[in-house]
Amino acid sequence: MNKKTDKYLYYETVTRQLKEMLQTLMQEPLFKPFCLVGGTSLSLRLGHRRSVDIDLFTNVSYGSLDFSLFENYFERNFPYCSCIDSTDIVGFGRSYFIGRSKADAVKVDLYYRNEISDSLEVIDGIRMASIPDIIAMKVDVISRGGRKKDFWDIHELLNRYSVQEMFQIHQQRYKYTHDREEVITAFVDFSTADEDFNPICLKNKAWELVKLDIVEAIDEMAKQKAPK
Repeated sequence: MNKKTDKYLYYETVTRQLKEMLQTLMQEPLFKPFCLVGGTSLSLRLGHRRSVDIDLFTNVSYGSLDFSLFENYFERNFPYCSCIDSTDIVGFGRSYFIGRSKADAVKVDLYYRNEISDSLEVIDGIRMASIPDIIAMKVDVISRGGRKKDFWDIHELLNRYSVQEMFQIHQQRYKYTHDREEVITAFVDFSTADEDFNPICLKNKAWELVKLDIVEAIDEMAKQKAPK
């Protein structure tokens, strides 16, 4: 079920080309099973950083979509189209670069994901996974070694959700793989992210502050859990 809302989108977080491309795909019936997830979905809603790609996920039955139809659409409607997968096997989905040319191509992911459990939100004609669904995905990514942009997103989400609430959301959607201690460890391990490039932040945040706030949020959660 799609839930319509009149929430504002921060289009300054994406390029004009990405915005137009996203709107075109959302209006095309072929892509109706898909919704926007990931950092671009969060950036458009929260306005905290720039984002450069389009992650489209679907919770329809695995193997039920004919990906050749999507590829034919891309080839007909965009001067440049390239699938970055090395085989013809679709698996859980495929990744493409599409645009006017190779130089300005936008990465578009089309993937099956059964973690999309809430009703979709439709904002300005764009189908989006709920923020809790995206939180679960972000926590899962960080538990396996997140990039700097993932921690940046979590930091912004701390304005709306506590770390404890984020962990509970992840546990609800990943109940067979959720490991609380593993997630806690990953949330304060910035060794890989430290080597990553800084996202273009639109709220004047510094990486050291982002890390400090996340560590403090984890420490605060631990204090609340500690026996008195």
